[in-house]
Amino acid sequence: MLTKSSSLDRLLRDRPYLKERRFGLPNIGIRTDGEQFNPTVQSIADAIDFYGYEVRDENIVEMPDTDLGTGNPVSFKPFPPAISAMKSSLDNDLMYRYPYTEGDDNIRKQLLDYVEKEGFINTEPYSFSDIDEKGLSVHNITFSVSTSVLFNQIINIISRPGDVVLVTGPNYGLFTIRAERAGAEVEVLNLEKEDNFLVNPTKLAMRIDQINESLQQVYNRRKGYVPRVVAFLNANPNNPTGKVMGKNEYSLLFQIAEICKERGVFIIDDLIYRDISYDKNNISMPISTIPGMFRNTISLFGLSKSYSMASLRAGFVVADEIIIREIINKTFQEMDSAPDIIGKALGGAFNATSERYEAYDIYFEELRNIYLYKFNLLKSLVSGIDTVDSRFKDKILKTVTDILGPENASKILCGLPFVDFPENLEPQSGYFAILDFTGIKGMKYKGKCIETDEDLLKFFYCTSRTRFLVGQSISWPYENELVGRVSFSVEDEKLVRAIFNIYTALLLLEVWYLPKPAYWIVSRFLFLYYVVQMSKFTIL
Repeated sequence: MLTKSSSLDRLLRDRPYLKERRFGLPNIGIRTDGEQFNPTVQSIADAIDFYGYEVRDENIVEMPDTDLGTGNPVSFKPFPPAISAMKSSLDNDLMYRYPYTEGDDNIRKQLLDYVEKEGFINTEPYSFSDIDEKGLSVHNITFSVSTSVLFNQIINIISRPGDVVLVTGPNYGLFTIRAERAGAEVEVLNLEKEDNFLVNPTKLAMRIDQINESLQQVYNRRKGYVPRVVAFLNANPNNPTGKVMGKNEYSLLFQIAEICKERGVFIIDDLIYRDISYDKNNISMPISTIPGMFRNTISLFGLSKSYSMASLRAGFVVADEIIIREIINKTFQEMDSAPDIIGKALGGAFNATSERYEAYDIYFEELRNIYLYKFNLLKSLVSGIDTVDSRFKDKILKTVTDILGPENASKILCGLPFVDFPENLEPQSGYFAILDFTGIKGMKYKGKCIETDEDLLKFFYCTSRTRFLVGQSISWPYENELVGRVSFSVEDEKLVRAIFNIYTALLLLEVWYLPKPAYWIVSRFLFLYYVVQMSKFTIL
Protein backbone atom coordinates (compact mmCIF):
# COMPACT_ATOMS: atom_id res chain seq x y z
CA MET A 1 0.00 0.00 0.00
CA LEU A 2 1.39 3.41 -0.99
CA THR A 3 2.06 5.65 2.01
CA LYS A 4 1.24 9.20 1.16
CA SER A 5 3.45 12.00 2.43
CA SER A 6 1.87 14.81 4.37
CA SER A 7 0.76 17.94 2.57
CA LEU A 8 3.43 19.99 4.35
CA ASP A 9 6.15 17.48 3.43
CA ARG A 10 5.23 17.80 -0.21
CA LEU A 11 5.30 21.57 0.05
CA LEU A 12 8.73 21.56 1.69
CA ARG A 13 10.17 19.29 -0.99
CA ASP A 14 9.30 21.95 -3.57
CA ARG A 15 10.27 24.89 -1.35
CA PRO A 16 13.01 23.74 1.04
CA TYR A 17 13.82 27.33 2.01
CA LEU A 18 10.59 27.40 4.05
CA LYS A 19 12.18 25.10 6.64
CA GLU A 20 14.19 28.05 7.90
CA ARG A 21 12.65 30.75 10.07
CA ARG A 22 13.94 34.11 8.82
CA PHE A 23 14.08 37.54 10.35
CA GLY A 24 14.70 40.66 8.34
CA LEU A 25 14.21 40.43 4.59
CA PRO A 26 12.10 37.55 3.24
CA ASN A 27 13.45 35.18 0.60
CA ILE A 28 14.60 36.99 -2.56
CA GLY A 29 12.60 34.60 -4.76
CA ILE A 30 13.21 32.95 -8.11
CA ARG A 31 12.52 33.57 -11.76
CA THR A 32 9.08 32.59 -13.03
CA ASP A 33 10.68 30.42 -15.73
CA GLY A 34 12.63 28.42 -13.13
CA GLU A 35 16.00 29.49 -14.58
CA GLN A 36 18.83 30.83 -12.44
CA PHE A 37 19.37 34.57 -12.11
CA ASN A 38 22.16 35.74 -14.39
CA PRO A 39 25.48 36.29 -12.56
CA THR A 40 25.05 40.07 -12.35
CA VAL A 41 21.63 39.83 -10.72
CA GLN A 42 22.62 36.87 -8.54
CA SER A 43 25.49 38.96 -7.19
CA ILE A 44 23.05 41.75 -6.27
CA ALA A 45 20.62 39.26 -4.72
CA ASP A 46 23.40 37.69 -2.65
CA ALA A 47 24.56 41.08 -1.37
CA ILE A 48 21.03 42.21 -0.46
CA ASP A 49 20.37 38.89 1.26
CA PHE A 50 23.61 39.23 3.22
CA TYR A 51 22.74 42.79 4.30
CA GLY A 52 19.12 42.00 5.12
CA TYR A 53 19.51 38.62 6.76
CA GLU A 54 22.83 36.77 6.93
CA VAL A 55 25.02 39.36 8.65
CA ARG A 56 22.49 39.75 11.46
CA ASP A 57 22.85 37.54 14.52
CA GLU A 58 20.64 35.78 17.04
CA ASN A 59 20.75 38.78 19.40
CA ILE A 60 18.79 40.98 17.01
CA VAL A 61 15.65 41.07 19.19
CA GLU A 62 17.43 41.96 22.43
CA MET A 63 20.05 44.17 20.76
CA PRO A 64 18.55 45.91 17.72
CA ASP A 65 21.04 46.96 15.09
CA THR A 66 21.28 50.29 13.28
CA ASP A 67 20.05 50.05 9.70
CA LEU A 68 21.44 52.79 7.45
CA GLY A 69 20.23 50.87 4.41
CA THR A 70 16.58 51.75 4.95
CA GLY A 71 14.48 53.02 2.06
CA ASN A 72 12.10 54.95 4.30
CA PRO A 73 11.82 58.69 3.70
CA VAL A 74 12.27 61.17 6.54
CA SER A 75 9.64 61.15 9.27
CA PHE A 76 7.38 63.96 8.08
CA LYS A 77 3.67 64.68 7.84
CA PRO A 78 2.01 63.12 4.76
CA PHE A 79 1.02 65.48 1.94
CA PRO A 80 -2.12 67.26 3.29
CA PRO A 81 -4.18 67.28 0.03
CA ALA A 82 -3.79 63.51 -0.25
CA ILE A 83 -4.96 63.01 3.33
CA SER A 84 -7.89 65.39 2.80
CA ALA A 85 -8.98 63.48 -0.30
CA MET A 86 -8.94 60.17 1.58
CA LYS A 87 -10.84 61.61 4.56
CA SER A 88 -13.44 63.14 2.28
CA SER A 89 -13.89 59.82 0.54
CA LEU A 90 -14.34 57.95 3.83
CA ASP A 91 -16.81 60.54 5.10
CA ASN A 92 -18.91 60.90 1.96
CA ASP A 93 -18.55 57.89 -0.33
CA LEU A 94 -20.42 54.64 -0.05
CA MET A 95 -17.92 51.79 0.17
CA TYR A 96 -20.16 48.83 -0.67
CA ARG A 97 -19.07 48.77 -4.31
CA TYR A 98 -16.04 47.03 -5.76
CA PRO A 99 -13.78 49.43 -7.65
CA TYR A 100 -13.24 49.11 -11.38
CA THR A 101 -10.01 47.37 -12.35
CA GLU A 102 -8.78 50.38 -14.31
CA GLY A 103 -9.64 52.76 -11.48
CA ASP A 104 -12.29 55.45 -11.21
CA ASP A 105 -12.40 57.65 -14.33
CA ASN A 106 -12.74 60.81 -12.22
CA ILE A 107 -9.47 59.97 -10.47
CA ARG A 108 -7.78 59.12 -13.75
CA LYS A 109 -8.94 62.49 -15.12
CA GLN A 110 -7.35 64.25 -12.15
CA LEU A 111 -4.09 62.41 -12.80
CA LEU A 112 -4.35 63.21 -16.52
CA ASP A 113 -4.83 66.92 -15.82
CA TYR A 114 -1.77 66.82 -13.57
CA VAL A 115 0.61 65.19 -16.06
CA GLU A 116 -0.59 67.49 -18.83
CA LYS A 117 0.04 70.52 -16.63
CA GLU A 118 3.52 69.11 -16.03
CA GLY A 119 4.04 69.05 -19.81
CA PHE A 120 3.14 65.53 -21.00
CA ILE A 121 2.22 65.52 -24.67
CA ASN A 122 1.55 62.85 -27.29
CA THR A 123 2.33 64.16 -30.77
CA GLU A 124 1.26 60.87 -32.39
CA PRO A 125 -2.26 60.46 -30.97
CA TYR A 126 -4.93 57.91 -31.78
CA SER A 127 -8.17 59.00 -33.46
CA PHE A 128 -10.56 58.14 -30.62
CA SER A 129 -13.14 60.84 -29.90
CA ASP A 130 -12.04 61.35 -26.29
CA ILE A 131 -8.43 62.22 -27.16
CA ASP A 132 -7.73 65.79 -26.02
CA GLU A 133 -5.59 68.54 -27.50
CA LYS A 134 -2.48 67.06 -25.83
CA GLY A 135 -3.10 63.74 -27.60
CA LEU A 136 -4.02 61.97 -24.34
CA SER A 137 -7.02 60.58 -22.47
CA VAL A 138 -7.79 58.80 -19.20
CA HIS A 139 -6.99 55.57 -21.04
CA ASN A 140 -3.31 56.52 -20.81
CA ILE A 141 -3.37 56.12 -17.01
CA THR A 142 -4.04 53.52 -14.37
CA PHE A 143 -2.96 53.08 -10.76
CA SER A 144 -2.08 50.24 -8.44
CA VAL A 145 -0.54 49.23 -5.12
CA SER A 146 2.91 50.74 -5.60
CA THR A 147 5.21 51.38 -8.52
CA SER A 148 6.96 48.10 -7.67
CA VAL A 149 3.87 46.09 -8.62
CA LEU A 150 3.42 48.18 -11.76
CA PHE A 151 7.07 47.66 -12.68
CA ASN A 152 6.68 43.88 -12.38
CA GLN A 153 3.63 43.97 -14.64
CA ILE A 154 5.33 46.20 -17.19
CA ILE A 155 8.38 43.92 -17.49
CA ASN A 156 6.13 40.89 -17.89
CA ILE A 157 4.17 42.67 -20.63
CA ILE A 158 6.99 44.04 -22.77
CA SER A 159 9.51 41.17 -22.56
CA ARG A 160 9.74 37.63 -23.84
CA PRO A 161 12.21 34.95 -22.71
CA GLY A 162 15.75 36.14 -23.37
CA ASP A 163 14.82 39.81 -23.77
CA VAL A 164 16.99 42.27 -21.87
CA VAL A 165 16.14 45.15 -19.55
CA LEU A 166 19.05 47.57 -19.35
CA VAL A 167 19.59 49.30 -15.99
CA THR A 168 22.21 51.72 -14.78
CA GLY A 169 24.91 50.90 -12.29
CA PRO A 170 24.59 52.22 -9.60
CA ASN A 171 20.95 51.18 -9.38
CA TYR A 172 18.12 50.22 -7.07
CA GLY A 173 19.11 46.57 -6.72
CA LEU A 174 15.65 45.21 -5.98
CA PHE A 175 14.34 46.44 -9.35
CA THR A 176 17.02 44.39 -11.13
CA ILE A 177 15.88 41.32 -9.21
CA ARG A 178 12.22 42.07 -9.94
CA ALA A 179 12.96 42.36 -13.65
CA GLU A 180 14.48 38.89 -13.73
CA ARG A 181 11.80 37.41 -11.50
CA ALA A 182 9.33 38.66 -14.10
CA GLY A 183 11.16 36.69 -16.80
CA ALA A 184 13.54 39.18 -18.42
CA GLU A 185 17.34 39.28 -18.41
CA VAL A 186 19.15 42.25 -16.86
CA GLU A 187 22.27 43.98 -18.13
CA VAL A 188 24.01 47.01 -16.63
CA LEU A 189 25.09 50.32 -18.14
CA ASN A 190 27.84 51.71 -15.91
CA LEU A 191 27.58 55.34 -14.86
CA GLU A 192 31.10 56.68 -14.55
CA LYS A 193 32.97 59.42 -12.72
CA GLU A 194 34.11 61.05 -15.96
CA ASP A 195 30.42 61.58 -16.87
CA ASN A 196 29.51 62.88 -13.39
CA PHE A 197 27.55 59.65 -12.90
CA LEU A 198 24.98 60.69 -15.53
CA VAL A 199 23.92 58.60 -18.51
CA ASN A 200 26.32 59.07 -21.42
CA PRO A 201 24.19 58.82 -24.60
CA THR A 202 27.06 57.50 -26.72
CA LYS A 203 27.82 54.75 -24.21
CA LEU A 204 24.09 53.96 -23.95
CA ALA A 205 23.82 53.49 -27.72
CA MET A 206 26.95 51.36 -27.83
CA ARG A 207 25.75 49.18 -24.94
CA ILE A 208 22.35 48.55 -26.53
CA ASP A 209 23.96 47.70 -29.89
CA GLN A 210 26.54 45.45 -28.23
CA ILE A 211 23.88 43.47 -26.36
CA ASN A 212 21.65 43.15 -29.42
CA GLU A 213 24.53 41.94 -31.59
CA SER A 214 25.53 39.41 -28.94
CA LEU A 215 21.97 38.09 -28.70
CA GLN A 216 21.78 37.84 -32.50
CA GLN A 217 24.85 35.61 -32.55
CA VAL A 218 23.78 33.44 -29.61
CA TYR A 219 20.14 32.84 -30.46
CA ASN A 220 20.01 32.96 -34.26
CA ARG A 221 16.21 32.59 -34.01
CA ARG A 222 16.29 29.35 -32.04
CA LYS A 223 13.14 30.44 -30.23
CA GLY A 224 11.47 31.65 -33.42
CA TYR A 225 12.64 35.17 -32.63
CA VAL A 226 15.82 36.90 -31.57
CA PRO A 227 15.71 38.40 -28.05
CA ARG A 228 16.78 42.00 -27.78
CA VAL A 229 17.02 44.96 -25.42
CA VAL A 230 13.38 45.88 -24.80
CA ALA A 231 13.64 48.53 -22.09
CA PHE A 232 15.98 51.00 -20.43
CA LEU A 233 15.19 51.86 -16.80
CA ASN A 234 15.78 55.58 -16.40
CA ALA A 235 15.54 56.39 -12.68
CA ASN A 236 15.36 60.17 -12.52
CA PRO A 237 16.42 61.14 -9.88
CA ASN A 238 18.70 58.17 -9.65
CA ASN A 239 18.61 55.83 -6.68
CA PRO A 240 21.17 55.74 -5.10
CA THR A 241 23.29 58.53 -6.56
CA GLY A 242 20.66 61.27 -6.18
CA LYS A 243 21.64 62.69 -9.57
CA VAL A 244 18.93 64.73 -11.32
CA MET A 245 18.26 65.30 -15.01
CA GLY A 246 15.98 68.34 -15.23
CA LYS A 247 15.29 71.06 -17.77
CA ASN A 248 18.95 72.08 -17.53
CA GLU A 249 19.77 68.62 -18.93
CA TYR A 250 17.15 68.75 -21.70
CA SER A 251 19.66 67.97 -24.43
CA LEU A 252 20.91 64.93 -22.54
CA LEU A 253 17.37 63.62 -21.95
CA PHE A 254 16.48 64.19 -25.61
CA GLN A 255 19.50 62.19 -26.75
CA ILE A 256 18.65 59.33 -24.36
CA ALA A 257 15.06 59.28 -25.60
CA GLU A 258 16.04 59.45 -29.25
CA ILE A 259 18.59 56.63 -28.95
CA CYS A 260 16.04 54.35 -27.30
CA LYS A 261 13.25 55.23 -29.73
CA GLU A 262 15.45 54.59 -32.77
CA ARG A 263 16.35 51.14 -31.41
CA GLY A 264 12.84 50.12 -30.35
CA VAL A 265 13.73 50.23 -26.65
CA PHE A 266 11.04 51.39 -24.21
CA ILE A 267 12.11 53.91 -21.60
CA ILE A 268 10.74 53.16 -18.15
CA ASP A 269 10.91 56.62 -16.59
CA ASP A 270 10.97 56.09 -12.83
CA LEU A 271 10.10 59.48 -11.31
CA ILE A 272 9.37 58.37 -7.76
CA TYR A 273 11.93 60.75 -6.16
CA ARG A 274 11.14 63.64 -8.52
CA ASP A 275 9.60 66.06 -6.06
CA ILE A 276 12.45 65.95 -3.57
CA SER A 277 14.97 67.29 -6.05
CA TYR A 278 16.81 69.90 -3.96
CA ASP A 279 16.78 72.58 -6.67
CA LYS A 280 13.11 73.46 -7.13
CA ASN A 281 13.99 75.15 -10.41
CA ASN A 282 15.51 71.99 -11.88
CA ILE A 283 13.45 69.04 -10.71
CA SER A 284 13.57 65.86 -12.77
CA MET A 285 12.10 66.29 -16.24
CA PRO A 286 9.82 63.48 -17.49
CA ILE A 287 10.83 62.20 -20.91
CA SER A 288 7.14 62.14 -21.94
CA THR A 289 7.22 65.94 -21.94
CA ILE A 290 9.57 65.82 -24.96
CA PRO A 291 7.56 65.97 -28.20
CA GLY A 292 7.60 62.67 -30.08
CA MET A 293 8.68 60.54 -27.12
CA PHE A 294 5.42 59.75 -25.31
CA ARG A 295 4.51 56.48 -27.03
CA ASN A 296 7.93 54.98 -26.34
CA THR A 297 7.97 56.01 -22.67
CA ILE A 298 6.36 54.40 -19.62
CA SER A 299 6.28 56.84 -16.69
CA LEU A 300 5.98 55.86 -13.02
CA PHE A 301 4.78 58.17 -10.24
CA GLY A 302 3.97 57.43 -6.61
CA LEU A 303 3.39 58.72 -3.09
CA SER A 304 5.95 56.65 -1.19
CA LYS A 305 9.21 58.58 -1.38
CA SER A 306 8.45 62.26 -1.95
CA TYR A 307 5.04 62.56 -0.32
CA SER A 308 5.86 60.77 2.97
CA MET A 309 3.23 58.09 2.38
CA ALA A 310 5.24 54.91 1.92
CA SER A 311 2.89 52.87 4.08
CA LEU A 312 -0.01 53.45 1.67
CA ARG A 313 1.74 51.78 -1.30
CA ALA A 314 0.20 53.95 -4.02
CA GLY A 315 1.54 54.50 -7.52
CA PHE A 316 0.33 55.22 -11.03
CA VAL A 317 1.60 54.71 -14.55
CA VAL A 318 1.26 56.85 -17.67
CA ALA A 319 1.87 55.20 -21.04
CA ASP A 320 0.51 54.41 -24.47
CA GLU A 321 -3.01 52.94 -24.36
CA ILE A 322 -1.73 49.56 -25.52
CA ILE A 323 0.51 49.24 -22.46
CA ILE A 324 -2.21 50.48 -20.10
CA ARG A 325 -4.77 47.98 -21.49
CA GLU A 326 -2.53 45.04 -20.67
CA ILE A 327 -1.63 46.39 -17.23
CA ILE A 328 -5.36 46.56 -16.52
CA ASN A 329 -5.78 43.00 -17.83
CA LYS A 330 -3.01 41.75 -15.56
CA THR A 331 -4.40 43.61 -12.56
CA PHE A 332 -7.78 41.96 -13.18
CA GLN A 333 -6.21 38.50 -13.52
CA GLU A 334 -3.87 38.81 -10.53
CA MET A 335 -5.71 40.93 -7.93
CA ASP A 336 -9.00 42.03 -9.51
CA SER A 337 -8.49 45.72 -8.73
CA ALA A 338 -6.48 48.17 -6.66
CA PRO A 339 -8.12 49.65 -3.53
CA ASP A 340 -10.16 52.73 -4.35
CA ILE A 341 -8.72 54.62 -1.37
CA ILE A 342 -5.24 54.75 -2.90
CA GLY A 343 -6.77 56.26 -6.00
CA LYS A 344 -8.33 58.96 -3.86
CA ALA A 345 -4.94 59.69 -2.28
CA LEU A 346 -3.26 59.84 -5.68
CA GLY A 347 -5.94 62.17 -7.01
CA GLY A 348 -5.49 64.43 -4.00
CA ALA A 349 -1.72 64.59 -4.46
CA PHE A 350 -1.53 64.77 -8.25
CA ASN A 351 -4.05 67.16 -9.77
CA ALA A 352 -3.94 70.44 -11.65
CA THR A 353 -5.78 72.70 -9.22
CA SER A 354 -4.22 75.90 -7.94
CA GLU A 355 -4.94 74.72 -4.38
CA ARG A 356 -2.83 71.64 -4.94
CA TYR A 357 0.11 73.64 -6.33
CA GLU A 358 -0.08 76.17 -3.47
CA ALA A 359 0.00 73.33 -0.94
CA TYR A 360 2.83 71.71 -2.94
CA ASP A 361 5.02 74.83 -2.77
CA ILE A 362 4.60 75.17 1.00
CA TYR A 363 5.06 71.46 1.69
CA PHE A 364 8.14 70.90 -0.44
CA GLU A 365 9.86 74.13 0.57
CA GLU A 366 9.98 72.74 4.10
CA LEU A 367 10.73 69.17 3.11
CA ARG A 368 13.58 70.05 0.76
CA ASN A 369 15.21 72.12 3.50
CA ILE A 370 14.96 69.15 5.85
CA TYR A 371 16.71 66.88 3.38
CA LEU A 372 19.37 69.49 2.65
CA TYR A 373 20.01 69.90 6.37
CA LYS A 374 20.20 66.15 6.94
CA PHE A 375 22.64 65.68 4.07
CA ASN A 376 24.81 68.44 5.50
CA LEU A 377 24.61 66.76 8.89
CA LEU A 378 25.94 63.57 7.32
CA LYS A 379 28.57 65.55 5.43
CA SER A 380 29.82 67.17 8.64
CA LEU A 381 30.30 63.74 10.20
CA VAL A 382 32.05 62.26 7.17
CA SER A 383 34.09 65.16 5.78
CA GLY A 384 34.21 67.60 8.69
CA ILE A 385 32.15 70.56 9.85
CA ASP A 386 34.08 73.01 7.67
CA THR A 387 32.71 71.37 4.49
CA VAL A 388 29.01 72.03 5.15
CA ASP A 389 26.65 74.72 3.93
CA SER A 390 27.05 77.70 6.28
CA ARG A 391 23.26 77.94 6.68
CA PHE A 392 23.27 74.71 8.69
CA LYS A 393 26.57 74.93 10.54
CA ASP A 394 25.32 76.28 13.88
CA LYS A 395 22.39 73.87 14.00
CA ILE A 396 24.67 70.91 13.22
CA LEU A 397 27.16 71.94 15.93
CA LYS A 398 24.39 72.12 18.51
CA THR A 399 22.74 68.86 17.38
CA VAL A 400 25.93 66.80 17.42
CA THR A 401 27.09 68.28 20.73
CA ASP A 402 23.73 67.67 22.39
CA ILE A 403 23.79 64.04 21.25
CA LEU A 404 27.43 63.10 21.85
CA GLY A 405 28.75 65.70 24.26
CA PRO A 406 31.52 68.24 23.53
CA GLU A 407 34.47 65.81 23.58
CA ASN A 408 33.03 63.24 21.20
CA ALA A 409 31.48 65.95 19.02
CA SER A 410 34.91 67.54 18.55
CA LYS A 411 36.24 64.17 17.36
CA ILE A 412 33.54 63.24 14.87
CA LEU A 413 33.17 66.75 13.45
CA CYS A 414 36.72 66.45 12.13
CA GLY A 415 35.40 63.75 9.78
CA LEU A 416 35.97 60.04 9.35
CA PRO A 417 39.52 58.74 8.83
CA PHE A 418 40.04 56.88 5.53
CA VAL A 419 36.42 57.56 4.39
CA ASP A 420 34.90 60.20 2.10
CA PHE A 421 32.28 60.74 -0.59
CA PRO A 422 33.21 59.60 -4.10
CA GLU A 423 34.35 62.30 -6.49
CA ASN A 424 31.50 63.99 -8.46
CA LEU A 425 28.84 62.24 -6.41
CA GLU A 426 27.12 64.66 -4.07
CA PRO A 427 23.36 63.97 -4.12
CA GLN A 428 21.00 66.47 -5.75
CA SER A 429 17.85 64.78 -4.49
CA GLY A 430 16.55 62.04 -2.25
CA TYR A 431 18.08 60.81 0.98
CA PHE A 432 20.91 58.46 0.05
CA ALA A 433 24.63 59.07 -0.11
CA ILE A 434 27.48 56.86 -1.25
CA LEU A 435 30.43 56.60 1.13
CA ASP A 436 33.81 55.47 -0.18
CA PHE A 437 35.51 53.01 2.19
CA THR A 438 38.25 52.03 -0.24
CA GLY A 439 40.82 53.64 2.05
CA ILE A 440 40.47 50.79 4.56
CA LYS A 441 40.77 48.05 1.96
CA GLY A 442 43.60 45.74 3.02
CA MET A 443 43.50 46.80 6.67
CA LYS A 444 42.82 44.24 9.37
CA TYR A 445 40.59 43.79 12.37
CA LYS A 446 41.57 41.00 14.78
CA GLY A 447 43.76 39.53 12.08
CA LYS A 448 40.98 39.49 9.45
CA CYS A 449 41.78 41.50 6.34
CA ILE A 450 39.05 43.68 4.80
CA GLU A 451 39.05 42.97 1.08
CA THR A 452 35.45 42.44 -0.04
CA ASP A 453 32.02 44.00 0.44
CA GLU A 454 31.14 41.14 2.75
CA ASP A 455 34.24 41.78 4.84
CA LEU A 456 33.30 45.45 5.06
CA LEU A 457 29.78 44.75 6.26
CA LYS A 458 30.93 42.10 8.74
CA PHE A 459 33.51 44.47 10.20
CA PHE A 460 31.08 47.30 10.88
CA TYR A 461 28.38 44.94 12.12
CA CYS A 462 30.58 43.16 14.64
CA THR A 463 32.17 46.40 15.88
CA SER A 464 29.15 48.74 15.89
CA ARG A 465 26.06 46.71 14.90
CA THR A 466 25.67 49.05 11.94
CA ARG A 467 24.74 47.90 8.45
CA PHE A 468 24.14 49.48 5.06
CA LEU A 469 23.94 48.46 1.43
CA VAL A 470 27.36 47.71 -0.05
CA GLY A 471 28.54 48.34 -3.60
CA GLN A 472 27.64 44.85 -4.80
CA SER A 473 23.99 45.55 -3.84
CA ILE A 474 23.78 48.58 -6.14
CA SER A 475 25.98 47.52 -9.09
CA TRP A 476 28.77 49.93 -8.17
CA PRO A 477 30.74 50.22 -11.41
CA TYR A 478 34.24 50.14 -9.90
CA GLU A 479 35.00 46.60 -8.76
CA ASN A 480 38.18 47.50 -6.86
CA GLU A 481 36.43 50.03 -4.65
CA LEU A 482 34.55 49.44 -1.40
CA VAL A 483 31.51 51.67 -1.02
CA GLY A 484 28.27 51.77 0.94
CA ARG A 485 24.89 53.37 0.33
CA VAL A 486 23.69 55.00 3.54
CA SER A 487 20.39 56.72 4.21
CA PHE A 488 20.39 60.08 5.98
CA SER A 489 16.59 60.14 6.34
CA VAL A 490 16.84 58.45 9.74
CA GLU A 491 16.40 60.43 12.96
CA ASP A 492 19.27 62.82 13.76
CA GLU A 493 20.29 60.99 16.91
CA LYS A 494 20.31 57.63 15.16
CA LEU A 495 22.40 59.00 12.29
CA VAL A 496 24.90 60.81 14.54
CA ARG A 497 25.41 57.83 16.82
CA ALA A 498 25.72 55.43 13.88
CA ILE A 499 28.42 57.50 12.18
CA PHE A 500 30.21 58.00 15.49
CA ASN A 501 30.15 54.21 15.98
CA ILE A 502 31.65 53.85 12.50
CA TYR A 503 34.30 56.38 13.52
CA THR A 504 35.23 54.42 16.66
CA ALA A 505 35.27 51.18 14.65
CA LEU A 506 37.71 52.69 12.15
CA LEU A 507 40.10 53.44 15.01
CA LEU A 508 40.23 49.71 15.79
CA LEU A 509 41.74 48.83 12.43
CA GLU A 510 45.23 47.42 12.38
CA VAL A 511 47.83 48.63 9.91
CA TRP A 512 50.69 46.55 11.36
CA TYR A 513 50.69 44.43 8.23
CA LEU A 514 52.38 47.36 6.42
CA PRO A 515 56.16 47.31 6.12
CA LYS A 516 57.64 49.28 9.03
CA PRO A 517 58.59 52.40 7.04
CA ALA A 518 55.10 52.57 5.49
CA TYR A 519 53.38 52.01 8.82
CA TRP A 520 55.56 54.70 10.46
CA ILE A 521 54.57 57.21 7.76
CA VAL A 522 50.86 56.35 7.89
CA SER A 523 50.59 56.43 11.68
CA ARG A 524 52.40 59.77 12.00
CA PHE A 525 50.41 61.30 9.16
CA LEU A 526 47.16 60.37 10.91
CA PHE A 527 48.45 61.72 14.23
CA LEU A 528 49.46 65.05 12.69
CA TYR A 529 46.21 65.24 10.72
CA TYR A 530 44.09 64.96 13.85
CA VAL A 531 46.28 67.38 15.81
CA VAL A 532 45.81 69.98 13.07
CA GLN A 533 42.08 69.35 12.77
CA MET A 534 41.51 69.47 16.52
CA SER A 535 43.46 72.71 16.78
CA LYS A 536 41.03 74.32 14.31
CA PHE A 537 37.89 73.15 16.08
CA THR A 538 36.39 74.31 19.34
CA ILE A 539 32.98 73.49 20.76
CA LEU A 540 31.35 76.71 21.93
